[in-house]
Amino acid sequence: MMKSKLTKKIACVLAGALCLMALAGCGSNDAKKEAAKGGDGKKLVVAINATFPPFESVKEGTKDYSGIDIEIAQYIGKKLGKTVEFSDMKFASLVPTLQSGRADMIISGISSTAKRKEVVSFSKPYYFPMKALLFKKGAGYKTLADLKGKKAGASMGTTYVKELKEAGGIEVTELDNTPLVVQDIKNGRLDAGLFDSAQASVFVKENPDLEMAILNLPVVNDDTFAIALPKDSKDVGKINDILKEMKQNGEFHKILVKYLGEEATKQYEAAEAKLDIAKQ
Repeated sequence: MMKSKLTKKIACVLAGALCLMALAGCGSNDAKKEAAKGGDGKKLVVAINATFPPFESVKEGTKDYSGIDIEIAQYIGKKLGKTVEFSDMKFASLVPTLQSGRADMIISGISSTAKRKEVVSFSKPYYFPMKALLFKKGAGYKTLADLKGKKAGASMGTTYVKELKEAGGIEVTELDNTPLVVQDIKNGRLDAGLFDSAQASVFVKENPDLEMAILNLPVVNDDTFAIALPKDSKDVGKINDILKEMKQNGEFHKILVKYLGEEATKQYEAAEAKLDIAKQ
């Protein structure tokens, strides 16, 4: 009889220990899952590729990130009551990282292409990249037609080279990179260059003897920048509301002025106001 009671007692103790171990295992798994999602829920992990100024860049050897996308992320974090943590990686790794749960969103000059929309969800576009001419102050170029009989350049292998050639009547020069195009404009070897408008604005800020003109050309959805979230995320509407608020309260304007400059921002906002895609 005593033996039977002792056996039952041992069995109960073992069962209790097994339950504790199971609970500990569950807690460990939950902690791992929570960590993958950004910890205790007070952290917002934002995936970026910090090689795309003026949208995102980082001081070499540091985690001192800056740019338009960085400040958008920080504003969103503030509105959500979360601390923002940036996770810098190759651009090709952004979507897989979001899919795996190791980031809460991507804010990194990413476009909502049909292929990407199959695996992640997107906010409405917040930026509409446009093309711009860069030239010496006073030249007054406003269209590609103004460059007929002139010399213009662009970075080798880009669609900008193709567009300059297709315009006709322009002597087109291809150079290894955009800084070389800028240098040739400054020294008079080129009359103008064709660039992404955001990049052109950076060159204008760095070179007071230059100015730019945003071209009145169509912008398609695959060109626009949006915020990527996990597939079918319930937060898409919330992020759209925050982006809308940023545009209405002037916060987005201030960020653009900070990184693009007053004149480039003025040109951009005037051009955006004419885009049908921006009104959707």
